[in-house]
Amino acid sequence: MAIIGIGLAVGAPFALGGSAVLDTLRNVGMPMFSILAGLSIVSGVAKAGKLQILLASLGHRLPFFRTMAITFVTDLAFLSSPAGAAGYVVNVALLRTSGTSLSVSTTVVGAEQALDFVFFALAIPLAAISALVPLAHLVPTVPRSVYVVLLLAVLLFALALWCGRHFMAGVLRDFLHAIPWFQARQERISQFVAELREQIHTIVNGPAKQNVTLLMLTILQWFTRYGVLWLVLLEFGYKLPFGFVLVLQAVVLHLAQWTGIPAGGGSADLGLAAALGAWATTPTIATVLLLWRFSTLYFPLMLGVLSFVVLTCTRRTNETIAYETPS
Repeated sequence: MAIIGIGLAVGAPFALGGSAVLDTLRNVGMPMFSILAGLSIVSGVAKAGKLQILLASLGHRLPFFRTMAITFVTDLAFLSSPAGAAGYVVNVALLRTSGTSLSVSTTVVGAEQALDFVFFALAIPLAAISALVPLAHLVPTVPRSVYVVLLLAVLLFALALWCGRHFMAGVLRDFLHAIPWFQARQERISQFVAELREQIHTIVNGPAKQNVTLLMLTILQWFTRYGVLWLVLLEFGYKLPFGFVLVLQAVVLHLAQWTGIPAGGGSADLGLAAALGAWATTPTIATVLLLWRFSTLYFPLMLGVLSFVVLTCTRRTNETIAYETPS
């Protein structure tokens, strides 16, 4: 599935622009590729910085180089699995091989994802407000009453979830207690949940400077990731609002995940091409998407494979030393 999904993502720009993509790509100099690769690395380093701080707040310190390698391998798992589901498991597993407990690694991965959620929950509405004019070209004309009804439906659904949260938690708890596997391991699971709560409390109530640093690293991570498309468009002479490009990528990439195909199987590329068609020609869009994919897919995959090899070799070396050292 990974090979099929990545293959479709690689082929999508060429399906859009054909041989004209290569002709346009020849005019792109190496400095541009270096900048795109640098943005990809900066995004990964920012994410590694978040993991490093979260681990340190729970009393675990890893060499930053190892944390970076774990981050790049995790990105490889996100990009090469359906809906990125393997990324969470791989991240937890690699942190555990570095000496952390299951509860600590789960808390760190969950806290890192929570930071991403906070960023998008704040950034997307602000970006949409700052880019109303270009977004109006993409949103179909719908009566205002429909928007009001949809908004009320979303608010009522959210209110129902909030009011019924205790009931749903009780139903879920009763359902789990009825499972024999859960009953046999209830004490261990209860201890795991208690550890999670204590560690989450430690992170949330950490120093203000630490929390601000985590937020700034999250902003840096996603601005460098989502800023690639804006920068490439600017390089080709299309000065679109940054907020518009951010919202466009957030929506298209999220929808592409629902295909269940790794890397979206080219659906994200086709969605972006359709949205950008009002501003640029198809061959130009195809080249832009190829450069965008270089920074957000091809280069991260190469970094992930290289980091996986490094982690594997390091682990085998440590095991050999431990085996040869006399007790």
